[in-house]
Amino acid sequence: ARRVATVESDSRLPVDAEEYVAKFKVGLMELVVLWCRGAKFADLMKKATVFEGSVIRCIRRLDELVISLTGMCKVMGNTELGEKFMAASKMMRRDIVFAASLYL
Repeated sequence: ARRVATVESDSRLPVDAEEYVAKFKVGLMELVVLWCRGAKFADLMKKATVFEGSVIRCIRRLDELVISLTGMCKVMGNTELGEKFMAASKMMRRDIVFAASLYL
């Protein structure tokens, strides 16, 4: 985030680097990385400080973003990056997080 703020500042865009960096919340990032590496949902929740639904919503929204980025890569003609995004999406799409209903 700090690097993006520096580039924006160098491009003469009005940005306060410290304020920009402070806006980023990375609290669930560790959980998402563990999930993508194959951790069980129960193990995630042992480390989480938020509700289960918040973790599920975070992973699902991230997957939606990754799928959108995949489509943008196809439009731009960058198939290599698109394939990386698809691989990331496949790592997220498993188990209870993407169950059709949590009331099984």
